[in-house]
Amino acid sequence: MANKNTRIHIGQVSLRIPGNGAEPANRVANGIARSLAQKVPTDMHRGIGALNLRVQAPAGATEADLSDAVAGAIVKALRKGERPG
Repeated sequence: MANKNTRIHIGQVSLRIPGNGAEPANRVANGIARSLAQKVPTDMHRGIGALNLRVQAPAGATEADLSDAVAGAIVKALRKGERPG
């Protein structure tokens, strides 16, 4: 489990959220960072150059729901490329 000392650096994130403007997208991006800090294990040390994800959420999903869905997809992709040991 991650803790408050977990460092996550996201150089750039592009979000396309239909029907919403820049401010809701910024809140979702901030929520993604907070969620990643909680979900990324402290012993995971992994850098990636780029990650292209498509995440779909049901109509009516909250900003928190979107943040959690994207963060979960990122963690899943990171774990997929992780080597044991």
